[in-house]
Amino acid sequence: MNLSREYLFKIPFKQYSIPNWEVAKKEIMDALPKDKYTDFFKNRGDHALPEYISTVASHLKGPMIDFSLTYPCPVMITSMWFERSKKGDFHGVHNHGATGFSAVLYVDFDQAEHQSTIFHSPFVNPANGDNMSYQPVVREGDLLVFPSFVMHEGPINLSDKERLVISFNIMGEDVHKAHISGYDKGYAEASPHMEKGSILE
Repeated sequence: MNLSREYLFKIPFKQYSIPNWEVAKKEIMDALPKDKYTDFFKNRGDHALPEYISTVASHLKGPMIDFSLTYPCPVMITSMWFERSKKGDFHGVHNHGATGFSAVLYVDFDQAEHQSTIFHSPFVNPANGDNMSYQPVVREGDLLVFPSFVMHEGPINLSDKERLVISFNIMGEDVHKAHISGYDKGYAEASPHMEKGSILE
């Protein structure tokens, strides 16, 4: 009898398509700041969630409820930002930390002109030692959810068309509390609570 296991480890990954995307896109685009290419540094600096989070969250409830069914405790969005990429722009290889999950929403994305996020495996191909990567096929309005520790990149935009994505980080309520426990009181008070950060209200 063969009692062997097919995998030692698996990396969870979810891909969703947001319903009623034409309506959702207009509302999201209208809510975003128009005067900058990203608000990542602003949100990172004052530890605040952006004003547009409620607009974005209102269109993500279905996918996030589905995702939450795989999580052992209530989940919350702990940070969110957008990034516009003009021709020649890219986002180099990086990750979002050791804990929690992250997500990318393709808001202004032309499948014929733009490339999706490239994900890099945390381990090599055991047969030949090669690095492994994965680039999912996505359409505008798709949402990808993946572990925050996975290295990934936004490929160079070779198109004259602007590419726009919204990214956010997700943590379980208990993990978030542990995450902020070493910070000063000001950080803890400014960090999102379930009532403010959750999209499962």
